[in-house]
Amino acid sequence: MTLFSIKHLILIFILILFPILISTKIKKSKTTLSFILLFLLSLEIFKFLFLILTNNYQLNKDLPLQLCYLYPLIGLVYLKTKKEFLLNYLGPFGILFGVAAIFFTNPQNLNFDTIYCYFYHFFLLMSGVYITKNYKTHFYFKNILIMFMQIIPAYIANSLIKNGSNYIFLNTFLDPFHYTKYVDNVSAFNIKLFGISINDILIFLINTFGKTIYILLFILLIISFSSLFLYIFSDKHKSKT
Repeated sequence: MTLFSIKHLILIFILILFPILISTKIKKSKTTLSFILLFLLSLEIFKFLFLILTNNYQLNKDLPLQLCYLYPLIGLVYLKTKKEFLLNYLGPFGILFGVAAIFFTNPQNLNFDTIYCYFYHFFLLMSGVYITKNYKTHFYFKNILIMFMQIIPAYIANSLIKNGSNYIFLNTFLDPFHYTKYVDNVSAFNIKLFGISINDILIFLINTFGKTIYILLFILLIISFSSLFLYIFSDKHKSKT
């Protein structure tokens, strides 16, 4: 099964449709919300223990520093603090991260990482839809700041570990000239459409505007997209837990 083949598109459809249908049927409950967030955290703990016990844990890719896998940690903070802006992050971005990972994960090698990725993001998408539907998420700029704050430890990890480390896919964006080192992580970026790939566009922007302007444009694009995405999934009424 190759990326975006007919079989892969059917898999994407199933893995996106079913969590949406299931989560919309679940009634609002503090207990349910706690269970969903703690279940995601338990999946991460299970993965950590499994990789350690099988001697497959690798610092360059298995630390919980991707945006998707930091999600349950933010959820745990929310359960302890009940800060509304955290809940409003968990709703929309649960949907975004869940759909993006399901859509772009390459199913060609059905190893533990691939199967776990599909399984985890199935429930991550459920979490995002459930929270957005039941808690009427409200737009806060703090939600975007939370996302950017996660970049700091990921950037530090990439700088210190190296050896192909690509947390939050920062090296894919910041160093696209060496994209082939990260092809297993985001192979969709190298698929050509009309003779050009996302990686080609990134390199063109750097060559045209220089690295500094390119990074500023990249940050502006992320802020604009995040703001728009949060606004689309926001409600006029603030959520009540």
